[in-house]
Amino acid sequence: MELLLTICKYFLWFILYSVGGWIMETILYMVVQRRVVKRGFLFGPLCPIYGVGAILATVTLYDRVDNIFLLFLIGMVMCTTLEYVTHFVLEKLFHTTWWDYSNKRFNIKGRICLKNSLLFGVGIVLIVRVFQPAIIYATDQIPDTAILWISFVIYSILLIDLATTVSGLKNTVEQLKDFQKLIGGHMQKGLDTTDERISELADRLKASEALTDVIDRLRSTKSPLGRLHDRYPNISFNRYKDVLQFIYGKQEEVQEKRAEKRKKKAESKENNEEKK
Repeated sequence: MELLLTICKYFLWFILYSVGGWIMETILYMVVQRRVVKRGFLFGPLCPIYGVGAILATVTLYDRVDNIFLLFLIGMVMCTTLEYVTHFVLEKLFHTTWWDYSNKRFNIKGRICLKNSLLFGVGIVLIVRVFQPAIIYATDQIPDTAILWISFVIYSILLIDLATTVSGLKNTVEQLKDFQKLIGGHMQKGLDTTDERISELADRLKASEALTDVIDRLRSTKSPLGRLHDRYPNISFNRYKDVLQFIYGKQEEVQEKRAEKRKKKAESKENNEEKK
């Protein structure tokens, strides 16, 4: 019973830090991008990587390291390693690049960068020295039975969320596959896929009303791909890079095409009215 209670407490701490990370990222994104975007891998308000990092720091560093500078260094290395491994695992499991730091200085394969590593170190110092003592005190005030029930309910919700997220990813991949097949059909009508770039494909196909309709549906935040791209603008499915480039790299051309068609329809309507 005591072991189960300890596990539940760590689980609740994991949830708290995951929610805290989600709030921090959402606010940061809102300040930088000037728009509200629901961050996180899951549908719920969670960024699990923050929770994992905080729990690792609590287990290995809390009440064990007194020197702040040493705490900073260990936390920086620990969380940077976690970010690298998480990026690698997600890339291998889902063939997807969720974030890319290639445009930042002192990065390694776009998976980690020095700026984030330094911030991780500061974050770990704050967690171990400031947040965790307060969180431990707060959870100690909650009755044991309540902790068990709260953990069970949240865990159940988390499992449902995870299953829904994985299902959404599968649907996203299916959408990309279908769109790739649609492009393939157009390719067979006169475009050499081995020599032509995706931008040239767009120039050849932008007159297709059906294709622009499909692109609009894929970009919509109501679609799995649209929701995912809205949260992670730099996301890239390694097997469908050209497809994503076509969908999101030719937005201005598609909009111009639609504007031209609306203009022609309006002119045609005016001409018909004048004839009458």
